[in-house]
Amino acid sequence: MDRLLFGDNQFFGINHMSEEKARAQAMRFQEIDAIMQVLDIAYDEGIRTFMCTTHDRVGQICDVVRANPTRYPDFIFYPCMPYAHKYANAVTDHGMVGAITHFMPDDGLFKTMLLGGKALASKDIEGIIKILIQFYKAPAGIVEVHDIIRLTLL
Repeated sequence: MDRLLFGDNQFFGINHMSEEKARAQAMRFQEIDAIMQVLDIAYDEGIRTFMCTTHDRVGQICDVVRANPTRYPDFIFYPCMPYAHKYANAVTDHGMVGAITHFMPDDGLFKTMLLGGKALASKDIEGIIKILIQFYKAPAGIVEVHDIIRLTLL
């Protein structure tokens, strides 16, 4: 693991010390280009690891990195999962049932339950991790499941 990680709080208007700074940061980083400018500076200074939540806008950052593999050949995402604020906001916006269906994996509840049950019964740790990661990362489109599994199992 790198000694220095770059986090995403400032990009989404989160500052635990100052509401005023949080508002200013939210305004500054409304556009993905502003976020990428800061990440580019950090990357150029040797910071290769980006610790991020599964905030919906992280998917846009991932899209930029994926679209520019020569610019970011060794950029690493460390997703923090689960992202509690996302789920609390979804319940507020859509109600409990709406939030659950919003975050449901594409395979649907029944297939996910069957795969999860099979993984549990066979003590398939990687299978369990795949299901959990798919559940958390799908709405943000973060990174490939095998990358997170490799990261998780280190």
